[in-house]
Amino acid sequence: MKMRFLSVAAIVLLSACGGGGESNSNSNAAPDSSNSSNTNTASPNGDRTESSSDTNTQDNVSSGSQADNTNEQSDHQSNADGNESSSEGNNEENEGAADNIGTAPIVDLKPPGAVLRKGNEIIINSVVTSPTENLTYAWMQVAGPEATLIGTDSQNLTVILPTTHSVEKDLFTFSLTVTNNAGLSTYVETDIESVNAMTELQASALLQQATLGATLTEIQAATGLSEEEWLDQQILLEPTYHTPFLENYPDRENPSHINRIDAWWKASLSAPDQLRQRVAFALSEIFVVSDANTSLKGEPEGMVAYYDTLLKHAFGNFRALLESVTLSPVMGVYLSHLGNEKADAERNIRPDENYAREVMQLFTIGLNELNLDGTAKLNDNNTIPTYSQQEIAGFAKVFTGWTFAYSARWDRPSRNYTLPMHAFSDYHSMEEKALLNGDIIPAGTGPEESMQQALDNLFSHQNVAPFISKQLIQRLVKSNPTPAYVERVASVFNDNGQGIRGDLAAVIKAILLDDEARKYSSVLVHSGKIKEPILTKVHLWRVLNARSELNRYYTWNLSTTYGQGPLLSPSVFNFFRPDHVPNELQGLGLVAPELQIATDSNMIATTNGHYGDLVWRMAERKNTLNPKTIYMYGQSDITMLSNNGLQALLDYYNLVYFAGSMSDSTRSALVDLDSYFARKDAVHRVAQLLYMVSLSPDFNYQN
Repeated sequence: MKMRFLSVAAIVLLSACGGGGESNSNSNAAPDSSNSSNTNTASPNGDRTESSSDTNTQDNVSSGSQADNTNEQSDHQSNADGNESSSEGNNEENEGAADNIGTAPIVDLKPPGAVLRKGNEIIINSVVTSPTENLTYAWMQVAGPEATLIGTDSQNLTVILPTTHSVEKDLFTFSLTVTNNAGLSTYVETDIESVNAMTELQASALLQQATLGATLTEIQAATGLSEEEWLDQQILLEPTYHTPFLENYPDRENPSHINRIDAWWKASLSAPDQLRQRVAFALSEIFVVSDANTSLKGEPEGMVAYYDTLLKHAFGNFRALLESVTLSPVMGVYLSHLGNEKADAERNIRPDENYAREVMQLFTIGLNELNLDGTAKLNDNNTIPTYSQQEIAGFAKVFTGWTFAYSARWDRPSRNYTLPMHAFSDYHSMEEKALLNGDIIPAGTGPEESMQQALDNLFSHQNVAPFISKQLIQRLVKSNPTPAYVERVASVFNDNGQGIRGDLAAVIKAILLDDEARKYSSVLVHSGKIKEPILTKVHLWRVLNARSELNRYYTWNLSTTYGQGPLLSPSVFNFFRPDHVPNELQGLGLVAPELQIATDSNMIATTNGHYGDLVWRMAERKNTLNPKTIYMYGQSDITMLSNNGLQALLDYYNLVYFAGSMSDSTRSALVDLDSYFARKDAVHRVAQLLYMVSLSPDFNYQN
């Protein structure tokens, strides 16, 4: 907060030598204020010049006062005939004039010291340290969004700050003019800023995009904070890695595939760093590996370590993430560049091109050149390919000579799936390697240096920012971001404001703070996205505190029930493509990626899965619990329905499941459903209501 002030006073000194009136400046130091910073000298009309001192000064000069005293001065000047007034008379006149000269009020402003929230009422206090009798006060707003001012003629001003209209801070300047009974005035200004205070519904809307499904406790903890404050808090949290949750299957010496899934559930349901967990899940659908129907199914430690890599770099730099993914032995096995050898014509060996293709097509730049806003660059109305077979061959040579860490020999790999791969120079291609944009790695360059140069080449390509930014927007916020939204985020990818490229924390904040995400001022026809089926399940489980008495989450059939699961994609192309267009959207220029897995069989299986969770396995419906079974716990819902009635329960559901988007038709359907089960007990009614919530279009559409 800053304060500026100017005092205006009339001081007239009589000249003993008979000259014209001369003004004199009298500086008075104002009291030090912890809320005041660098001080500017200003005039009441708003013109300001920088003060040369950090001390608040008062310039006691008034041209009007000088004019009023001209005649008085002339009465005491020498006569034209040379006759002088007596020196004694002049001294008396001067002494009398000095006695009548006053000083302007000395004023300091004391704005509130705490964080100021939009929509709140604040008080700006003024402190007058000179005589306070017969003072008048005049407050005004000088700058900022229009606020409501109360008591503009009082010593202290009450301000009702405007409500949220943007995620940005609101900056205000308020002024006070204090005038005493001699007509001398002091003008003071202060600057303040206000930040958002999210309502429960606003907090819920943010957390729907930024968590795996927010609980009431998490929503309430975010309420009252600004969006940026909550994001910053989440980014600063220590990562909740999944490896510590990996346990052996009972009576087994080593963990198995189901233990990896169990670890994912335990971390996803309980981790406080929900933003990191959500971003890592999004990254797992871009940098895809899978143990579905692959040899990796027998490597749960490696799969969990790979997921932890995504967690580690979720808010780091994209370049570091790209390198960690490239050197992951799990990725090396999945896309076959682990054990990739240089060309050997006699043995009919040539470098494997699998990872070379996918690291370009899927992980960094895509197939065609892009503008910063994600739209395709065109040449004679044709798209422009980003790479050719020449670049594929060049990158394939880069990814030769790499195998498991600490392997004794190339042909005796360690099979350590948790540590980054190491290189064997003898198996690395030393040939010249063609990269993107005409860059060349010279012949004779070793594996480590070739890798660094190749990844730098990929990272510096102009496509990376729009290609990755758009996919992250699609995973977190909306399927059809406008080109302007993509460009805003991609610009942050290219430069986080401090000259750093690839800062993922800044990118995630830009995505979630953008007006197309928060929707404070823009209302777009096409917004939101279809929720991924597995995320609807996680959301329900988190709110209903799903658990088994043995604390195990053995969910064997996620892919067949929900069409997806963590690191269970059927191919490197993920469960769905970011450009998938259902038949219903053909010709509209819109995509709906998640609907690619909304097949008849998947939707029936998902519906049955929700029924099993919410109706069959509602713990309060059971007399005894199977210690191995995962149950939902709805006692708080049951109590609310019994004590407060159906509408109160639906208001609660609107908050935690719909983020305020429950439509009138959905509420009406839930009321009708409950009336059908009116003779049932509250436990049964809650179970049926939750099942209907899980099927409702509003719940399955994140908006």
